[in-house]
Amino acid sequence: MSFSFNTFLCRMIDMTQKRISFEKSTVLLVAVFLLVSVFAADLVCAIGDLGIVVEKMEGTGEVKKCAYCGRFMKVGTIPKSADVTLNNILRESFAARDVGYRDDKNNGNYINLLIFRYEERVGGNLGVDKPAGLGFHMHLMENDVLKRVFAFDEDQQPLSENLFNLNKFLRRGAKWLTVEELSRDAINQGLDVILEEYR
Repeated sequence: MSFSFNTFLCRMIDMTQKRISFEKSTVLLVAVFLLVSVFAADLVCAIGDLGIVVEKMEGTGEVKKCAYCGRFMKVGTIPKSADVTLNNILRESFAARDVGYRDDKNNGNYINLLIFRYEERVGGNLGVDKPAGLGFHMHLMENDVLKRVFAFDEDQQPLSENLFNLNKFLRRGAKWLTVEELSRDAINQGLDVILEEYR
């Protein structure tokens, strides 16, 4: 009798210790999971919340070097409202992609859009004397360090000058674009490149 009671008692003590150990490890595991969840949620928000900074290059007619990526550009005509227009297009494009944004370059990653040319077409949808022209650099910056660049510099060409642009011509509606329409297309191309790592 005493042998089986002692055996029973030892087994109960052993099971109790294992149970306490199991409960402690379960509590610890739940605590770690909750902490990781909280920090992971903060990371997701931080990645999706990019700053937007739009600048205009000064010095029409001059060849200048970009202070961010070091590429050279010939500065063209840029109306006063060009930066506001491109800022609005960037915001709309971010919203369409479900990417959060803020209007500054503080606290993490931001996109710097440097406009060096913004020239309106002369003519209508079906015929132009001068096509729309646009030039900008789109920089992805992380704590003021350059991570990615998308450079765009284009005057819309007629299809007869370059048949390889057929897909682009059709994608753009088979017409002569305004500079704002060209900007929308160019910014979306740029975001496809710049935001590739965030997909």
